[in-house]
Amino acid sequence: MLKKILIFIILLLVLLIAGALYFTARLNDSIGSEKIIKMPKNASVSLVVDTFNDNDMLEPGWLFTVWLKVYTMLYDDLRIHSGVYKFTADNTNIDVIKAVFSGQQRYVVKITYPEGITLADFAAITARYLDIDSTDFVNNCNSPQTLKKYGIKAKTAEGYLFPDTYNFYFNASAVQVCDKLFKQGNKVWNDIATKYKNKLKMTKHRILTLASIVEAETPVPNERAIVAGLYLNRLRIGMKLDADPTVQYALSGKRKLTYRDLKVNSPYNTYVYKGLPPGPICSPGRTAIEAVFNYKKHNYLYFVAKGNGSGEHYFTSSYSRHLNNRTLYKRNKRMN
Repeated sequence: MLKKILIFIILLLVLLIAGALYFTARLNDSIGSEKIIKMPKNASVSLVVDTFNDNDMLEPGWLFTVWLKVYTMLYDDLRIHSGVYKFTADNTNIDVIKAVFSGQQRYVVKITYPEGITLADFAAITARYLDIDSTDFVNNCNSPQTLKKYGIKAKTAEGYLFPDTYNFYFNASAVQVCDKLFKQGNKVWNDIATKYKNKLKMTKHRILTLASIVEAETPVPNERAIVAGLYLNRLRIGMKLDADPTVQYALSGKRKLTYRDLKVNSPYNTYVYKGLPPGPICSPGRTAIEAVFNYKKHNYLYFVAKGNGSGEHYFTSSYSRHLNNRTLYKRNKRMN
């Protein structure tokens, strides 16, 4: 009898060791190919295993289900993190398990929003990378609750989303994306305003509006403070800004303007209405905002592109000289 018991114990130990070795091997199996897995909120252990089984991972399912249930019973503080996960072919089943219980390896998308883009552009880029409906994005940014939350005293959020490079989880919501863009905008604004002490005595809205025009007018960084000073000169003497980008914004698109376009009846048409338009026409970057705060003092009132491909401009305080510069622009365009 004792011999039979001993044989049974040995067989049981052999089975346990074999089972442990088998399970260890399954834990260290690589998943074979890149996988993107969406883990829903409040997922149970069974749902986790089923989700991965559907993608040829954590197999056999019954074994991983039993093991994970025991595992979660032993550690009360463990929880399953929802989200979209991205795994590489080299990842193993144990990597997958560690990921969902730690929240690591969630699918992170890097998005760059260029300087000088509009709210509609932000929405389109976000939709392209994160599959967030562009209309939902715009509606969330422009909602009265969002505008109030970020102290935006305007009818839209145009100009307040900050253009930069961001990392987002793939399943980020429109609310989460907008919040991150607004918070970065406030951070950059506070940094610049603290640095320059707002000597202009202009509101944030007016400064961002002017900065957006400066952003749209010149791609040359060292010209921006000059352009800002020029527009401030026009504002001081009550001269119309005559800024082409404001008309393009009124017409909902960047294109070469005609003389007829310059007469369009819009509060954003600075060829028709004096002063700054109602709000920003795009989201200015840091250098454009700093250019307004730290504008160059000069007597310039007119400027025109050089037309030589450099993106630079001719500046002058004389209208007659400005007409000569326009002739130079046309000549340079013909030559390039």
